[in-house]
Amino acid sequence: MTHDHLYRPEPCAAWPVLELRAVGIAYRDAAGRGLEGSACLELAVAAYRAAGGGEYGAERAVRDMIASLSREHGDWLWGPAQAWRDQHVSGNDQLEIMASFECEAAAS
Repeated sequence: MTHDHLYRPEPCAAWPVLELRAVGIAYRDAAGRGLEGSACLELAVAAYRAAGGGEYGAERAVRDMIASLSREHGDWLWGPAQAWRDQHVSGNDQLEIMASFECEAAAS
């Protein structure tokens, strides 16, 4: 996907609170358990749907919500994932894992 301008996520206030909260908690928890980005996304999409989010465009909405949360509440969202990496992964391996998450976020 290409953009004519730099992608800037919507503010968190633009999203329905229940859906945003469900997505954030699910993604944060999954990343904090060391799951790969695709598994985190899958769990966040399921939480989004369970919170009342629609089927059509669910994955895109969840990716955008994660981008919004990353921008406004990045320490909260990514803190558990960083703690897991610090505990389980050594130096060079951390770079590969972080690149995996960043590539998936950029693909949205």
